[in-house]
Amino acid sequence: MIATSAAHPHTEKAGVLRGVLWIAAAVLACLSVFLINGRPLFYYDTVGYIIQGNTALTHLGVPGESPLAERAELVTEARMKGVPAAMPDTTEINADRTVDGSRSAVYALIAGVFAHLGALEGLIALNVVAVLVAVWLPMRVAMRRLGLPMSLPKAVSLPIIVAGFGSLPFFVAYLMPDTFSPVMILVFATLAVFARQMRPWEILLALALGSLAIMSHLSHLAIAVVMIPAVALVSAALQRRRWWIAPALTLLIVGIGFSEQSALRTAAKSMADSEVVIKPYITARLIEDGPGYAYLKGHCPNEAIPTCKLYEALSHSGDPWRLTATHIVFETSQRLGSFRLMTPEDQRLVADNQIVFFFRVFRDRPLSVIHAFIRNTLLQARWVSVEMTIPDEEIIWQNSEVTGLLTGDFQHGRITRDTSWLRVVTPAQEIFYGLCLLITLGLVLAPRRVPGEIRALAVVVLFGILANALVCGGISQPATRYGARVIWLLPLVTTILVLFAWRSRQFAPQPGRRP
Repeated sequence: MIATSAAHPHTEKAGVLRGVLWIAAAVLACLSVFLINGRPLFYYDTVGYIIQGNTALTHLGVPGESPLAERAELVTEARMKGVPAAMPDTTEINADRTVDGSRSAVYALIAGVFAHLGALEGLIALNVVAVLVAVWLPMRVAMRRLGLPMSLPKAVSLPIIVAGFGSLPFFVAYLMPDTFSPVMILVFATLAVFARQMRPWEILLALALGSLAIMSHLSHLAIAVVMIPAVALVSAALQRRRWWIAPALTLLIVGIGFSEQSALRTAAKSMADSEVVIKPYITARLIEDGPGYAYLKGHCPNEAIPTCKLYEALSHSGDPWRLTATHIVFETSQRLGSFRLMTPEDQRLVADNQIVFFFRVFRDRPLSVIHAFIRNTLLQARWVSVEMTIPDEEIIWQNSEVTGLLTGDFQHGRITRDTSWLRVVTPAQEIFYGLCLLITLGLVLAPRRVPGEIRALAVVVLFGILANALVCGGISQPATRYGARVIWLLPLVTTILVLFAWRSRQFAPQPGRRP
C-alpha cells in the first residue's frame, strides 16, 4: 500500500508532463511557418488595419507615438504620382465625413494595441490561443460524453498537428484576421452538437470566442448567417428535446456581430460626425459575373439608380479587364479604373446602394445570379493554395513604413523571397486535402463506425467550409486566400473522426467474449 501511494504523485507528474509536451507539439505545429520564415507573413491590408487601429487609439486618448508616422504622406505622394500604392485593401472612400467599414474595427484596435506595444507578433500568439481553445472545447465535451483511450491534451494536439501539414501554420503566421473564420466555424459546430451538454462556463467561453471571431472580419458575419440553418437542423436531428439551444446561442453570436457594426456606426457619428461606408464588393461581383452589367446596360442612364454612375465610369475604357471586381473596387488608372475615378460623393452613393442594387438585379435576372453564385462557390471551394499568404514586393512596399514588429521590419523571410517551393507544396497539399475529404465522407456515411455526435460535428464543419466558399466566392472575389484559410479544418476534422473510429473499435465486443 505504501509503494502504491508513493507511485501516485510520480504517475500524475508524468501525465502532466506528457500533456504539456503534447500541447507544446501542437503549438510548434501552429508556429512552424513563422519559425522557419523568421518573420510574420502579411498582406496589403495589414497596414490598413494598423492605421485604423492607431486612429482609434488616438480618438480614445491613448498616448504614444504612431507606428506609422510617415505612412500617410507616402501613400498620398504615391497616389499623386500614379503609383499603385493603394492596392487592396488600403484604399478608402474619400467622401466627406465617411468612415470605411470594410475592415473590422475590433481587429484593427487589437492590431493597433500590439503595434503601440512594439509586438505585432502578438497577433500570431492570439491566433495560436484561438485555435487551441476552438479545438479544446469540443474535444473536452466529447471525451466527457464518449470517452477516448488517451489524455485530453493528446486528443486536442493530434488533430492540430495533422492540420499543421496543411494551411494552418501559414495563417497562424499571417497578420490578418483570416484564422478567425475557421475558429468561428469550429465554435458553431461545437454549439450545434454539444450545447445541451456543455457546462455554463464552457458555453460562455464558446460565446466569447465566437463573438471575437465574428467581429474580426465582415465576411465572418455573412458566413455565420448562412450557417444558422445548418446549426438548427443538426441540433434538431441529434435530439428533439431542447434542440433550440444551439441555434439560439448562434443567433446570440450573430446578434453580437450586428451590434458591433451598429456600435461602429454610432461611434463614427458621435465622435467624427461621419457615416460608415462599405466598399461596393457586391456590386462589383455582380458586374463581373454578368447579370449586374447586363442590368445596368438595359436600365442606364437613370438618375433613380445610383449605380448608373458606375456604369458611366466603366464606359470610359474598352479594356475588358476593367469589368473584374478587383479592378472595379481598387484600380486608379484611366485604362482599368472606374469606381476610384468617380467623385467621392458618387463613390459613397454607389457603395451605399449595393444591397438595393443586388435585389434589383436578382429580381431582373434570378437564374443568372443563382448560376453565378453556384459557379463562384464551386470555384472558390477548389482554390486552397497558400500563395496569397506570401508577401511579394508590392506588399512589402505597402507595409514598408510600418513599425512594431519584434522581429524587425516588414521584409522577406527565409521562405518568401524564393517561392519555387509552392510548385511542390501546393499539389502535395491538394492531394492531402483530397485524401482527407474521402476519409471524412467515408466515416461520416459509414453506419456505427463513429459516434453520431462526432459525425454531426464533421457535417457542420464541412457546411462551414462551403459557407465560406459561398460568401467569399459569391459576394467578394474567388481567391486562394479565402479557400486556404478554412481548408485546414478538413484534416483536423478527419483526424477527430479517425480517433473516435479507433475508439469505437477498441470498445467493440470481441468475438467469443462476453460483452
